[in-house]
Amino acid sequence: MLLPAALLAAEAATWQTVRQTVQLALMEAARAGAVSHAAPATMKAVFVQALRPLHGGDASRQARALREAALLADAHPWRIEVLRPDARDFRLHARPGLRIAPAPGLPAIDNDYQDLQHARRAPGQATDIFQANTLSLRLTYLHKPLSAPLRALLVALARGAQTPPARQGAAFTPGLAADDARGYAGQALARGLLPIVVELDMEMHSHPADWSRLRPWPEGMVSGACRRLRCG
Repeated sequence: MLLPAALLAAEAATWQTVRQTVQLALMEAARAGAVSHAAPATMKAVFVQALRPLHGGDASRQARALREAALLADAHPWRIEVLRPDARDFRLHARPGLRIAPAPGLPAIDNDYQDLQHARRAPGQATDIFQANTLSLRLTYLHKPLSAPLRALLVALARGAQTPPARQGAAFTPGLAADDARGYAGQALARGLLPIVVELDMEMHSHPADWSRLRPWPEGMVSGACRRLRCG
């Protein structure tokens, strides 16, 4: 009995460390996005940097671990969905003539004088300027458990369990929703990986630009919600 208990304790400690690290990394990415017009490349660079403590602070070790995880998952080992500002926010709130030097030619939402903009809003508008100036991110990070028995259990769960988990606000979701079963999180479980899901909202401190018009996006970054295995 001591050995299984020790394995469970080690798994729980590792999971907690990974959960806290990826949550902090997403927060750092959001902070970078808030001051860089929500540039996906900037957010990715800061996120990857903030994950480095999981690999002893060694960049080469981190790169090797991410490559191995990608091979195991047959997908990128993490995904950040940029949920807001979305297409409706830009359609309703993009300011004509607003030019952003890092994003030439892209529509942008004015981050200045939001109270005045709100006071001049059209009646019945679906979203307000404060919502449009909120950066919303959802991270799915694929964690490989230490022990083979737990990985086998995840595989079994992926094959048989379809019950959606209770979501815990903007914190952590250990399972997958029913509509994810054949998607990114579902495939991860089927390969013995545990999807860690973190959601975060942060107020923008620069004019958000509509980067969704640019292709391709940095690998791992996704414009809008996408739970499928592959996102265009």
